[in-house]
Amino acid sequence: MAVIRFTHLTDLHLPIPASPPTATLLNKRALGYLSWVRNRRFRHDKAALEIITADASASKADLNVITGDIVNIALPAEFTAARNWLDTWFRPETTVFCPGNHDTYVATHWASGLGQLAHFMRGQRSGDAMPGPDGAHDFPYLRTIGDVVFIIANSSPPTAPGFASGKLGRAQIDAIEKALKAAGENGRCRVLALHHPITHHHVSRRKGLDDARELRAALDRAGVELVIHGHTHFPSFETVETKAGPRPIAGGGSASHPHRRGKYHPARYTRFSVDRSGPGWTITAEVRELDPADGTVKTAETRRLL
Repeated sequence: MAVIRFTHLTDLHLPIPASPPTATLLNKRALGYLSWVRNRRFRHDKAALEIITADASASKADLNVITGDIVNIALPAEFTAARNWLDTWFRPETTVFCPGNHDTYVATHWASGLGQLAHFMRGQRSGDAMPGPDGAHDFPYLRTIGDVVFIIANSSPPTAPGFASGKLGRAQIDAIEKALKAAGENGRCRVLALHHPITHHHVSRRKGLDDARELRAALDRAGVELVIHGHTHFPSFETVETKAGPRPIAGGGSASHPHRRGKYHPARYTRFSVDRSGPGWTITAEVRELDPADGTVKTAETRRLL
């Protein structure tokens, strides 16, 4: 097969378009907006994000995978701005999106919230585009590029104030396992994408995936070649055990950090390449990072993951 190349961007956190009406902040959003005003608007920068996005676009990848947190407090106006931004930089035919916890910050109507991005959440079956989801329950969905199957999951239900945890639910984990098994039996390379990390090494319980253990058990039974996620805002590489041996987990750094802040890195994204190597697969990750000194994007590291 030809080499399949895809990019992974995450935690974009586009700026809140304008000061929201007071009536929209009579819930958890009040805390989130205060966090944005005092902290997050300095941590995330649209100009840095667009430098990173331009570099990702120049790679002409077969697929772009965005693993959530494109907005901050899930206002309808934020989703409208996010839709316009995505339409400027990406094409739905070559881009997939899964929600992050900030995209589901509070429960919202699908049509005025995440549904505005539904054209970037389209599955594919037998080469024919399928309709976008009509609700948060329509996950996972699949996108197949050559011999690589991307399984796009939703780990982000709305949560109570003070929590940024995730949960897939039994039905979605069962569907993920079924999709992994089918793709494996067909000799496909399987990439699982979600927002939350599937281990608790980098986040506290209040930010972790509640049913990570159940998901890891499903991955052990079904097999997977690569798991990618966001949420932590800094890059990480781990492994998950499967019946075929350990398989890589790649956590992406935020794509919109203008500069280093403590444990974080400047804006980053990852270019992946997938190639068949004999009976197995070779997966390589090239991490690209913004250099705040001159505004260019450079390769920070390259790893062979599998």
